Amino acid sequence: MNTKNNILQTIHHLRTSGQFVLYTNKPKVSNSELNDLGDFLEQEYENEVLNYPCEAPKFDREAAIWGAKMIYFGAQFLAHRHEEPKDLNQYFEMIKGELTPNSCLSADLSLRFLPFITKELEAIDFDDWLVKILKSHLQKFSYSAIGQGFDLEINQEELTKLFQNECYKTLFIDRVIEKKDISLTEHAIIHENIAIHLGEHKNHFWRAFVSEV
Repeated sequence: MNTKNNILQTIHHLRTSGQFVLYTNKPKVSNSELNDLGDFLEQEYENEVLNYPCEAPKFDREAAIWGAKMIYFGAQFLAHRHEEPKDLNQYFEMIKGELTPNSCLSADLSLRFLPFITKELEAIDFDDWLVKILKSHLQKFSYSAIGQGFDLEINQEELTKLFQNECYKTLFIDRVIEKKDISLTEHAIIHENIAIHLGEHKNHFWRAFVSEV
């Protein structure tokens, strides 16, 4: 692994140790570094899908790299503010294109760690401009924010479409149950699928879950 590739080092260290690496220099990435990062994330994805409940969506390289960039830039700007907010928006642009199971699961390789950065930023300044941007990303990629205490605005029509993929639906519902995110059960599509998933064992596995809407 290229030890001079800061973004790759950050994501690798985060995924292997759960800790962030902060650098003192201004964060920037080259196409070559992003290409190496994409190769690493693709391998990580291939390792994860071995434990998926059914056939996994194909790896979305663009989404995976975008998610990693949000983590990398978010962590660096948490510690170092080198530019005015108006200039920082260039680092945190929302990924273009339609949301798919592929993009959600690929981006989640890194985005699952984004709530930790957001909470650290809130502790410093709840109204920080970067908090608002990162939260908007987590609203769109809600799978990565399950169980993190955010008030997620679920787009039922969009989630219904995503749930057409059996693998994504199962992973999403499993994570809601694992994290015991009771707030998400207020949404009919999530509530119905949890009830089906838990069946007669719902009271044993999750006493707070109410089977009747």
